Amino acid sequence: MPFSNFRDSYDAETLMILQAVFDEAWAVLMASGTTFDQEAARTALADNIMMFAREGETDPKTLKRRALAELPRIIDAYPN
Repeated sequence: MPFSNFRDSYDAETLMILQAVFDEAWAVLMASGTTFDQEAARTALADNIMMFAREGETDPKTLKRRALAELPRIIDAYPN
């Protein structure tokens, strides 16, 4: 679980939401047919979600959209 390190900072409900956002965003990436470094993309996706959550974003759809929007730079930098 990418967010297990944040158990001291977020309650269980928030962590479940963050995980669901990650899972949905990851499914979008996997369905895209794009070739990329999966480990780098997973890390970047989790980092993006946390960045926007720290900024106060709480809407799951917005978190997913913003986290995915930040990924093209990461995927281009680490092609598979």
